[in-house]
Amino acid sequence: MRPILTRTTATLQTPSQDDRDQARASGGDRAAHDRMMSDWPCMTAIELTQPDTPLPLPAQLTICAWNMERCKRVEDSAALLRAAGADVVLATEMDHGMARSGQRHTTRDLARALGMGHVYGTEFVELGTGDPYETSLFADVPNDHGLHGNAILSRYPLIDPCLVPLDDGGLWYVTNPKGDGQHRVGGRMAMAARIDTANGPLTLAAAHYESESDPSLRAEQTRILTDALDARYGTGKAVIGGDLNTNWLADGTRTAAEITADPASVEPSFAHFAQAGYDWRGAVAPGFTTRAAPGKSVKYPLMVLDWLLVRDVAPFDPRIWPAVSAAGQYLSDHEMLSLRIIP
Repeated sequence: MRPILTRTTATLQTPSQDDRDQARASGGDRAAHDRMMSDWPCMTAIELTQPDTPLPLPAQLTICAWNMERCKRVEDSAALLRAAGADVVLATEMDHGMARSGQRHTTRDLARALGMGHVYGTEFVELGTGDPYETSLFADVPNDHGLHGNAILSRYPLIDPCLVPLDDGGLWYVTNPKGDGQHRVGGRMAMAARIDTANGPLTLAAAHYESESDPSLRAEQTRILTDALDARYGTGKAVIGGDLNTNWLADGTRTAAEITADPASVEPSFAHFAQAGYDWRGAVAPGFTTRAAPGKSVKYPLMVLDWLLVRDVAPFDPRIWPAVSAAGQYLSDHEMLSLRIIP
């Protein structure tokens, strides 16, 4: 297993276009992949910026978990998070220097728009311009940096942040799991950190599980994540949120409420979460969390992929927010989850 990353930097150093071109040319070579993982600075450090404005320690928090599908509309996404009253954002699928998202550092720009700090880590260095739809639009536009990753954004200082690898990496480089030409250096991971509250420390994690997986692999990723969080932060108050890619739950035979009530019958991940003290009941509203994306075929049934789980905190008012702007613009193929807690 790859090591947990704890070294922080104000700005990630990204591989050059020449580095990425050479990486694409040697696709399929496991040894080449592992050298890049150890040699490229963006794969060995995490980016940390603290919020500018000190605030009193919170007695309540609103936490949002959202797979932002590249975060192609930063300002509209910030408006939705403001409407939810977000104090903390557990964000997945965030681009940095990708043509498909306007070459923006979407995490940094979103955090600035919200007046938050952030910690960001690289899940993948993208060697192309994205999925087939994105490639059809941007095939001739080189990426400035080519990073794709996960983040935690917070109004409160982020303490002891780290990147927790959830696999050995290389699946999307050594093989082509979707068969659609997406080539990447890296592997699945979660971002984690602690914040202080009026009632003591709270551990936070933004997780993104492997999409090309099955329930047994997702259970293993859950074990890796919960063991790593306990070892680093202890077994106290915690919130985990993100895209767990629990795609086997949507078989067309159960309603979203039935899926939310009993995911463990299909996904053993939830038995692992429960064993580690985490509960989703009361932390997520029943509902499907995916939506149809422009330029892609609509897939039914819609799925429940996104979750919030809590330990030793009091959750209330869980909501699912449609991932559309006030003007009706599409924001993501995942809806946004929110939850209020008393830590």
